[in-house]
Amino acid sequence: MTKKELFLVSFQSAMGQVFQMSMRSFWRYIKKQKLTMPQMFALRYIYHKGKCNISDIAKELGVSSAAASQMLDRLVGQGLILRREDQHDRRNKNLTLTEEGRSLLRESVEAQRQWLDALVESMSSDEMERVTEAMDILARRTSKIAAPTVHEI
Repeated sequence: MTKKELFLVSFQSAMGQVFQMSMRSFWRYIKKQKLTMPQMFALRYIYHKGKCNISDIAKELGVSSAAASQMLDRLVGQGLILRREDQHDRRNKNLTLTEEGRSLLRESVEAQRQWLDALVESMSSDEMERVTEAMDILARRTSKIAAPTVHEI
């Protein structure tokens, strides 16, 4: 194998394992919270977007406004989001996270990263240094490459 082929195999294997461990931890957390992946997506979307409405969520999820509204009803019922009438258009409902919703998102990020503690504990100081150097190189190189946005795919 060429150096490039070895790198690609190694990189894909490592990233696959990282992604799998991260997602497994995330799935366990949302299952424990009795949430679905679309509900978590909606919570994260509201967090990053700030104030948004039901049609924004429906569009991002690729579902009808009625389906999004039903899903959001459950999040309102759980105290994770607030749904309020828009002051300028009473037909429009604005969505915002509650403090409980923000807390849940913080916990989900922490749950997604918990496996990293075990990984770090299993590595020698030299290994951590070498991996850190490699990750710094990857971060610098990937920041210079324009990845397609969701809408370009």
